Amino acid sequence: MPGSSPTLPRRRVAPAGFDPWHDPGVALVLLDDAPLKRAAWAELHAARKRQEKAARDLHRHEQIDRPAYDEWLHRTFPTFVTRLRELHHEVFGKAERVKHVQAMAAFTGRSARKLWREMKEQEANPSAAGQQEDHDDDFFDDDADDFFDDRQRHARGHARAQAEDDFEPRPSASRPTPPPGAEARNVYRRLVQRLHPDRGGEWTAARQRLWHEVQLAWDAGDADWLTRLEVEWEAANDVLDAASPLSRLRGAVAEFHAARRDTERKLRAYRGSPPWRFTLTEKKRAELHRRTELNFRHDVVFLERQLAHLDALIASWEKTPGERRLARARHVDFRFYD
Repeated sequence: MPGSSPTLPRRRVAPAGFDPWHDPGVALVLLDDAPLKRAAWAELHAARKRQEKAARDLHRHEQIDRPAYDEWLHRTFPTFVTRLRELHHEVFGKAERVKHVQAMAAFTGRSARKLWREMKEQEANPSAAGQQEDHDDDFFDDDADDFFDDRQRHARGHARAQAEDDFEPRPSASRPTPPPGAEARNVYRRLVQRLHPDRGGEWTAARQRLWHEVQLAWDAGDADWLTRLEVEWEAANDVLDAASPLSRLRGAVAEFHAARRDTERKLRAYRGSPPWRFTLTEKKRAELHRRTELNFRHDVVFLERQLAHLDALIASWEKTPGERRLARARHVDFRFYD
């Protein structure tokens, strides 16, 4: 009726002595994950076989074919190898000095010839170089100084944070390394706990090789590479079996897929290189010899041209004013007097 309060539903009260566990109208549902485990184990077995096949090809290339190719290269073309090494050292050394002078000339507006002569004088007399006035300070404002100071403080803080972590190796000084993600960090910690020499166990050559490769993968910040190494270690030590928890089996399947991605990515890069299947292609050795010699000759000619260009540029900087005037006079066109 209007104005009356709504009628609440009557709550049912269980009779006295009611036991839901023994009542015939109550059913208990049991979940059996055995079929799911069998399916995950079968998928894991297939993924492991594909990964092991790709890993065999990768290890064969890195541990057998590549060393054999390098040995054949140095034994067959010793003159070319030595000449290319010398040219690389000379060209890149001079190129770095020339780029430095040209960059300073662009920043300061000064003559590249004068900057080159000053650099040569500083190299000849290092003690006086530290006392020479820096002519470039006026070209950098306070904002630029603050920028470089912030970069240095960030670099020092990053190095200190890495030194405080026992699980993180020192970064390589030769090239900048990308910051590792959380996944790479977790995999690296597990591998360190299993492979570190202080954890005990026999220190075999395979374990030493795996430990070294783990450090390389960590320096590169490559989560797929670290996952592949962990999967290889678990497969070799039979950590997983058909009775493992379902979540661990599914996680292992995902790890095998990530490991295979990393392995196949490296194999795609290796397949186009000369060392690929070097020990399996004895019949094609003559063709490889011909192509390698042509490549060597091409590289030598290219580097010699680069060196000649750098030498000509440096020679023009080192000419005296009298030599430059004489050179300009030699290029005067005398047809005007005909």
